[in-house]
Amino acid sequence: MKKYLLLALLVCGCVRSEQQSGAENAAQEYIRKMIDSRSNLESVSFSELEKRRYKTKLDSSLTTSNSGISSDDHKKMQKFVDSENGVMPDAAIQNLKDLDNIERGKLDYFMLIYTFKVDSAGVKKTRRYRFELDSLNNVLNATDVTHIRDPSE
Repeated sequence: MKKYLLLALLVCGCVRSEQQSGAENAAQEYIRKMIDSRSNLESVSFSELEKRRYKTKLDSSLTTSNSGISSDDHKKMQKFVDSENGVMPDAAIQNLKDLDNIERGKLDYFMLIYTFKVDSAGVKKTRRYRFELDSLNNVLNATDVTHIRDPSE
């Protein structure tokens, strides 16, 4: 049994996920289209694909109230929204929209850092871009983070 478990872990560790490779291809194609076609693009590295979620006002309310409720616990979030809506009825509609979007995964995205070298007047320059992608690897946002120390923020 242990042999099969070890074999399964070895196989899974060696195979890159389709989501990761699709995201890498999307980022590379985006940069190819963005830069001059005469420039020689040389890929250096890709970060691991991270699943993230856009923050909402509801997240801010959860943080400032020190409720200790995680964004994965939908039942506790629903109770919090109900109690907050009683105190602040003007925020009720937005809280319910945010809660619905969180539960349905509409605010989820994937983040990837792509490092590459490009020819610039005969000199190879290293550039880094942070990509935000949807679940189908469509580029939602691309930001140049070459000169930012922590590009994942």
